[in-house]
Amino acid sequence: MWPSGRLGVHPLTLFSCLDYWQLITTERKRRNSQANRCTEFLSSLPIKRRKGGCIWIWKWHEQTQQIPELQELLAQERYKKEMTGVEAAAISAVVSGILKIVGNKLAPPVIKKYSSIVGVEKDLQELQDRVVEINSWLERAECQAMETDASFNWLKQLKDFAYAVDDVVDEFQMRAEKHDASAAGDMCLQPKSFIFHCKAAKKIKAINRRFAAIVKQRTDSSVIANSLPPIGHPAYMNEIPANSPSLPVVDVASVLGRDQEKNQIISKLIKTNDQQRIRIFSIIGLGGSGKTTLAKLVFNDGNIIEKHYEVRLWVHVSQEFDVNNLIKKLFEAIANRDPGQHALPYMSNKILDKLTGKRFLVVLDDVWTESRIKWKELMVYLNNGASGSGILLTTRSRQVAVTVESTYQFDLPLLSPGDSWQLFQQCLVIPRKGWDFEFEQIGKEIVKKCAGVPLAIKVLAGALRGRERIEEWQAMRDNNLLDVKGEDHSVSVFACLRLSYFHLPSHLKQCFTICSMFPKGHKIDKEQLIDIWIAHDMIIPMDGVHCLEYIGHRYFGSLLQVFFLQDVNEYNGRVTCRMHDLVHDLAQSVTDIFVPKEETSSTKSYRYFSLTGHEIKFPSKNRFEKARAIYVDNGGDTTFGNTLKSARHLRSITMERLYAAIVPTVIFQVKNLKYLGISRLRCEVLPDAISNIWSLQALHVTFSDLLKLPKSIGKLQKLRTLNLSQCVKLMCLPDSIGDCQMISVINLCNCKEITVLPNSIIRNTNLRVLRLGYTKIERLPSSITTLRNLECLDLQECHGLVELPEGIGNLHKLQILDLDGCNGLGSMPVGIGKLRRLQKLGLFAVGDGETSAKISEIGNIIRISGKLSIRGVAHVMSPADAHSAWLKQKMNLQMLTLNWRCNDFHSKCGRCHDDSMNTDNELAILDGLEPPSGIRVLRIIGYAGCQYMRWMQKQVGIRSVQALSHFPRLTEVTLSDLPKLKQLEGLVELPCLEELELRRMPALESISGGPFPSLMELKMNDLPSLGELWMFVSGGEETECGSNYSCHHVGQVAIGNRLSYICIEKCPKLMVKPHFPSSLDYLELDWSNGQLLQLVGQDHGSIPPSFSLRTFTAPHTTRKRILVCIRTTR
Repeated sequence: MWPSGRLGVHPLTLFSCLDYWQLITTERKRRNSQANRCTEFLSSLPIKRRKGGCIWIWKWHEQTQQIPELQELLAQERYKKEMTGVEAAAISAVVSGILKIVGNKLAPPVIKKYSSIVGVEKDLQELQDRVVEINSWLERAECQAMETDASFNWLKQLKDFAYAVDDVVDEFQMRAEKHDASAAGDMCLQPKSFIFHCKAAKKIKAINRRFAAIVKQRTDSSVIANSLPPIGHPAYMNEIPANSPSLPVVDVASVLGRDQEKNQIISKLIKTNDQQRIRIFSIIGLGGSGKTTLAKLVFNDGNIIEKHYEVRLWVHVSQEFDVNNLIKKLFEAIANRDPGQHALPYMSNKILDKLTGKRFLVVLDDVWTESRIKWKELMVYLNNGASGSGILLTTRSRQVAVTVESTYQFDLPLLSPGDSWQLFQQCLVIPRKGWDFEFEQIGKEIVKKCAGVPLAIKVLAGALRGRERIEEWQAMRDNNLLDVKGEDHSVSVFACLRLSYFHLPSHLKQCFTICSMFPKGHKIDKEQLIDIWIAHDMIIPMDGVHCLEYIGHRYFGSLLQVFFLQDVNEYNGRVTCRMHDLVHDLAQSVTDIFVPKEETSSTKSYRYFSLTGHEIKFPSKNRFEKARAIYVDNGGDTTFGNTLKSARHLRSITMERLYAAIVPTVIFQVKNLKYLGISRLRCEVLPDAISNIWSLQALHVTFSDLLKLPKSIGKLQKLRTLNLSQCVKLMCLPDSIGDCQMISVINLCNCKEITVLPNSIIRNTNLRVLRLGYTKIERLPSSITTLRNLECLDLQECHGLVELPEGIGNLHKLQILDLDGCNGLGSMPVGIGKLRRLQKLGLFAVGDGETSAKISEIGNIIRISGKLSIRGVAHVMSPADAHSAWLKQKMNLQMLTLNWRCNDFHSKCGRCHDDSMNTDNELAILDGLEPPSGIRVLRIIGYAGCQYMRWMQKQVGIRSVQALSHFPRLTEVTLSDLPKLKQLEGLVELPCLEELELRRMPALESISGGPFPSLMELKMNDLPSLGELWMFVSGGEETECGSNYSCHHVGQVAIGNRLSYICIEKCPKLMVKPHFPSSLDYLELDWSNGQLLQLVGQDHGSIPPSFSLRTFTAPHTTRKRILVCIRTTR
């Protein structure tokens, strides 16, 4: 090792003699004298021969200082090499992704079987071995060995080869699958097949020869690469974890350093200004700085914004500012569901009706337009709101804020070093023992290069997740891709994103880049995305895991962990996400994708097409010859003609917002299609021709007017997924659905006319997921209990469902049985406790018959999580059964409802209100249903006992107050329809309780307990016997009992300083003492004691001027009632 102090710019910088000489001779004509000096210098340098005949020169610091001209040339050369390294890394990432897919295509047994028939088994094995070898080398060497011209040119050749081999292997794969699906017998005897076999063998042998030549050219680069320390990928990406959470937990607390900015914007928004009816506020900042996140914090504020504005709408704008398209988005935001197809005048009128005369807040996210004309066209629809209405927009350009004539411009600052470091730590999994000092120092140096940009910090932290070697952190810190000179932070952000992408393992690179097909701001459906990955062979079975969807869920989670996907949302069992605009730019920059701008040019070489927002015609039949995937938005404006006939490599077509009366016939030109997604289709029946797409694996037809499927649908033998969600007119499935032997997912969610399933479904033995939520299904076929692979049975909001089939306990793999909202379900079948893998149930209905499962069967379902409503508790006769439910042990439960009624309405069942019942037994049953300590939401409805449960009371001793149970995470409590309960005494301390609701409790006379330091909302409804309610701020003024609430008088409740909303309805005797808390912002009184108004301003002797009272006359009476009392200023 040479002494580092004697080296030049970098202690281990090596330069080839030939590179030096070429550098000098290039400059000789312009600088003869300098070149001669350089030549003399070169001849004096010590030479060290390396293996393979390569000659290298150690560059000495003292000698190079003597020749400033050479120093300048070397600096230029270093910059050139750095830029070459960046480009090389990008190409290397693309190549590794392509070769990974090639390897996936060569892996299945059907390929190996067919290769033996064709006679190329040995050639394909050699090809696969070389693909694995080159891919492993690329991942190991990364861009470090690609900074010479020879290496860079070699890499470009490899890229061209990778595309060529993918074409050949793809064609071979489809032929093999078609042969496997055919019943024609030995195709080797057919002349056409024989010709193809010869051609295939010739192509593969030619590729092997090319590959051998490429491997030979790699030698020089390998010398360098082999001397580099290996940089592996984190374990969580290379392996499938046993129990990896599918979704990250994201809440407001995870947003750092933006509280001050949020409060500033809110204060500006609610500030009244009579001279300006509609005010415009602009958040200005560079991409990835958190503009959208800050806007969401403001938009979702529940304390002020939600109550200040009557209407709130969110619209993602992005770069194309098309007024007609924005009208559609505004209309969709107002409809808040499938808006259907309507003319622009209809949508415009609906927008005006919704906003005229109302105080609204419209958020326009990511605005780019600087055209005043276009902005004024949009403002026609937003100018009629009430005084105080606001428009909040986010933009990267100050000129945009000037164009829209912003009332207030807010420059979003970058994160401070402290907040940046905290965010970095938050995005990593910190070891239990903490970080060593060296890790922390390097981590802070990495964070410093992110320049305070949240997105850059998150993606680099995501790239370091799972990396536990200090060398890996050092490599990230020292990577020259992060060494961005100048003050352009946007360049730094993109460098961080690019580096994170380079560090993705090859199996994730292509999964990420194919997301670039979707337009910016698009909601990407998780299950559809996974189906697209499967269609493009981006997912293959792994050791111990053969279900491709499982692996797809892991890949999805990995992309979430590195923040390449974000904004995850779940609704009706469907998970969606988005890509940040900068991440989307990155994906398109490394993808061979065609995105039309103005006029279409030659598209023959493109493999991915994203056709949005333009009228496009493709007259040439060769345009899609290499195409793999096509995404079309509003496809009525796109004319394909016969161009897809030559698209033999095309695997997926996605058509959003089709609004067509027939399925485009161009789809049926594609012979080897694996994925077809269509939305907003206006035809009632799919054509029979769709059954001729023999290779189709996933069919998604959503938000459409389908009445039925063709009877020939059973011919789709490779169909794995059938998604018909939101086809509200669909009547039934054909019996032939049972012939789809490989189908594993059927989604009929929100197909509102579905009443029955065909009995043939028993033949779908591979069925894993069956979604029937929001349908009119009444009974399931009894044979459904034989589908032993069923893992998810979604029946949420099936109000007509009256029973579950006997023997449902035989579905041992069932993990989700969602019965939430099944109001007609009277009981659970005996044996449901056998579902030991069940994680989501939603509802357990307790019946009173011998065929009904007892509540004790819940005790066997140990993994149950999320939300659970137990209905019909009145049918529980034995406290022992209640204890056997073991609710206390189910630590994953978040929401628990204990309902004594038999349905969610006001009907009574059993002994709910029987005066002769044993109230002690009722209390014992309630005590036996104690929830787990981590519960967040608790609702008790219809309990008929006289005493409150012991696990929510304090045990008052002579010297101390001790809680029997503690619920540190409980945020919401509702007690409803408790007819005999007279006192709520000594309620246990609930440090996180935010909402407390008491309703329809006619006997309740007093309340005491706490403290509840986090309480924000208190609702009291229909409490006719409740008299005095004493409220004190915990830790505040002294009471007769002294401080710290060491004793609890009847009616005394300890609160914090956050109580801002109180609703009192039908409480004629209630008096609040000594007065309402000073933190109160909203007071709603309805048919209650009018003297309460005097308490609002008791400190001042009258109602203070800072309060605004709104009153109205109740129907059919002349009595005035106060609806809201609002504090408008502090």
